[in-house]
Amino acid sequence: MNTLEHAEQFIAETEVRIAEHESAAEEWIQRIETQVEQHRHTAEEQLRRIHEQQDKERHTAEEQIQRLHHGLAEHQETVKEQIQRLHNELEEHQRTVAEQIERIHSEIQENSSNAEEQIKRIHSQIEEHQDAAARQVEKIREQVERYRETANEHAERIRAELEEHRGTAEEHAERFRVETDTGVEEHNVAPEKEDESQEHTEQHPLQALMETFDAQYNQRHAGSTVAKSYVINGVEILAYSGKLLPLAEMDKKYPRKEWLQNLLDRNVTIRNFNEYWQYLSARDMLMRIEKKPSVWTSGLFEIPPTENWETYQAAYINRLAKSGEPPDAWVPRLFEPAP
Repeated sequence: MNTLEHAEQFIAETEVRIAEHESAAEEWIQRIETQVEQHRHTAEEQLRRIHEQQDKERHTAEEQIQRLHHGLAEHQETVKEQIQRLHNELEEHQRTVAEQIERIHSEIQENSSNAEEQIKRIHSQIEEHQDAAARQVEKIREQVERYRETANEHAERIRAELEEHRGTAEEHAERFRVETDTGVEEHNVAPEKEDESQEHTEQHPLQALMETFDAQYNQRHAGSTVAKSYVINGVEILAYSGKLLPLAEMDKKYPRKEWLQNLLDRNVTIRNFNEYWQYLSARDMLMRIEKKPSVWTSGLFEIPPTENWETYQAAYINRLAKSGEPPDAWVPRLFEPAP
């Protein structure tokens, strides 16, 4: 499968993933909306039961009041002839009835207040669930949008690289055969092939060098991780691990054409892909060191201590391009991607 087929396959897979994520997001949104609707129905059912209970209690109280009034009237009829003798007893009974009525009214009022508080609490819960659901929906939409933008950018970058290498891929495929193992750690080339690569690279300008190795460099970078730690006199000076810095960041900070041309102008000879990888990947280390001024003054990598970044940067590049010293003597210690 050639580079074009790989790119087209990757684009197709990316579009499928976008569709899957969009479908998953829609399912999440539908599920959340269903949950909100269920909470709403539950709240309405609770409200209905509270109103029914309130009406029932009010009706019971009214019946009790009616029975008390009726009993009072019957009592008054019964003791009509004995009104004088039973007058005090009647007043006491009336007070008792009044207290019962007042208590019933108080209970009704208290139950009404409790019902109103429950109604307010239920409305508040409904609003909280709606707000939480809205936030979740918005978060899912943002994630889908970010994934879509990232996928589109990646697809555009692949298309651009594909167009850049389309014209020269077939020509160089016959003249060069560069093989790498699946761990993207070793560049296995037979001795006679490596010699041919060296002669060819020395005889061609920067453009031919990049056309020969750039696509393979991009592929190895995407699959590489790093775990490094440098210690001087028992003190850790520099440590980092994880994925390499994104190619877009490195190319923006140190454009690869200018970086390679600078090395070639310093009489650096890049004879094979392994050296090409090492020289370009050294940018990763330099960008990490820029954020750690303590490294500038440490003497790490035999670079003279300095507190000035521009001075350190120039010394780093000079060390990298040191005449007469192959990159394997220094660069691997500086930068060794883990499998």
